[in-house]
Amino acid sequence: MSEEAVKKRSQSNKRTGGAPQAESTGDEWLTTFADMMTLLMTFFVLLFSMSTIDPVKLQQFGESVGTREGSTKPKEKMVSLSEISREVQKVIAQQDLGSMVQVSMTSRGVTMGIASDLAFGVGSADLSGSIQDFLDRLIGTMQNATYNIAVEGHTDDVPIRSAKFPSNWELSASRATAVIRFLVGQGVPADKLQAIGYGDTRPKSGNDTESGRAKNRRVDITFLAIG
Repeated sequence: MSEEAVKKRSQSNKRTGGAPQAESTGDEWLTTFADMMTLLMTFFVLLFSMSTIDPVKLQQFGESVGTREGSTKPKEKMVSLSEISREVQKVIAQQDLGSMVQVSMTSRGVTMGIASDLAFGVGSADLSGSIQDFLDRLIGTMQNATYNIAVEGHTDDVPIRSAKFPSNWELSASRATAVIRFLVGQGVPADKLQAIGYGDTRPKSGNDTESGRAKNRRVDITFLAIG
């Protein structure tokens, strides 16, 4: 180091109290970048954890906040999606229908996937006694639930052409409405029910095997979290 450079460093040290200045490495931005990535990860984890929030639990949380703030609004007994799922699974176990009725819980709500082979005869939209008995055990749950209920009919891709059902669209829609007619007749409010026929447009499995086609022939009943 030259004599002139030594003098400049000495003068700089005097101005800063004698302590030598730390040299910049050029990597300071990494700290800011790491902080930002940590915050983003936390944000997306939070979004994921909220993806299956039960609306009833959310409302109960809001009511508890209102109570602390002095609200005197009377409380109403509500059935949560988690309770509905447990009740449906209980009935399935009681009737030994685990291979014919599947329950799933997603952000959309709680869905019962009922095999059409259990609910209807081949090419028919008349409810079987087995499915009527199963649904009858869930009438109270449906009446007490605050959610709308969608009934969706599905078929496989084997074409049907009859005087009553010109295509799978009509068959799937008729099966959905047959379920709804039964539920309304048992006392479920009609204004909370929706009937939808999807034909073979939303398969759960491939239609190239009989087992796959059997999975696609179904009626889905969903307690809707939204809508």
